[in-house]
Amino acid sequence: MSDPIVVSVGEALYDMLANERDVPKEEVKSWEPYPGGAPVNVVTGVSRLGLHGVILAALGEDKLGSDFIELLKSRDVNVEGVQTIPGRKTRDILVTRTSDGDRTFAGFGSESSSYADCFIEADKLPEHLIKEAAVVVSGTLGLVFPGSAAAMRRTVQLGKASGATVIVDVNWRPVFWLDTHSEEESRATILEYLKIADIVKVTDEEAEFLWGIPAKRALEHPEEVLAKATDAKAVLVSAGEFGSAYAFRTPGGKQDVSGHVGVFKIKVADTTGAGDAFLAGFIYFCLKAGGLQALVADPDKALEAVRFATACGAFTCTGPGAIGSQPTPADAEKLLAENP
Repeated sequence: MSDPIVVSVGEALYDMLANERDVPKEEVKSWEPYPGGAPVNVVTGVSRLGLHGVILAALGEDKLGSDFIELLKSRDVNVEGVQTIPGRKTRDILVTRTSDGDRTFAGFGSESSSYADCFIEADKLPEHLIKEAAVVVSGTLGLVFPGSAAAMRRTVQLGKASGATVIVDVNWRPVFWLDTHSEEESRATILEYLKIADIVKVTDEEAEFLWGIPAKRALEHPEEVLAKATDAKAVLVSAGEFGSAYAFRTPGGKQDVSGHVGVFKIKVADTTGAGDAFLAGFIYFCLKAGGLQALVADPDKALEAVRFATACGAFTCTGPGAIGSQPTPADAEKLLAENP
């Protein structure tokens, strides 16, 4: 496939990273803004790797929003589907950090339901781009708000109907959900949405939240996660410092293709966006290899795909923020060579 299109839909926001580490939110004296949001991180990641990325999102009528659009353009991301919402702010989320690079999403700068990303309009989506996509990527955070939920559902439905591979990254962030939804309501909403996904990406902890599979077991037995994600053709399970795992459903009821990949040796600066870079790397390798079925048919190629994804996720951890430190193919290959 030449020049495949990857469409990503959902929140565009600024991670406000705490400049002081190992302190609670109330003791942070200053915050450094880094553009991100999982759907944006994935699409800038695939663009950095050389694919044609399209983002469908909504930004505020403010400087943060205009700066964001310029950044996306500089990363060769198609912004035809970016809506500017009059009178609304671009979302910012406070992120506290530990000295070893781990982070916690600690709250918002304003009322969560007031940000621009809540109000993306489904009837203004560039449907021609969605229908041309080889892959459509979505998170789940926008399901909290009626406007973004409608736009997300419209996007994945159009992509599915047009033959795209639909990937849903659960990206469970209680800070988005629990003001308006109980855990039970949140879980039910996410599980219903996952029915459209060809590939489901979860963390080990999200597997426990959604299906009750203990986190350690989800990583060691990803085929059990796939068995729970009954409508999916594949699952990717990421577990930070413990590595990642995968399981692909084979035709005809034969044994699933599955495996585990350990972490790479790097000096961690910031883990923000690592999972998104992992997913971008997987999408890139999958498309270059001929699509999901090519990985299902060749267990060695499936392992290569997840190792390449792991290299992309690891490389992103070597610098601050989710976008600025994303790898090129050469960066990922170099890291792979250093971690045989």
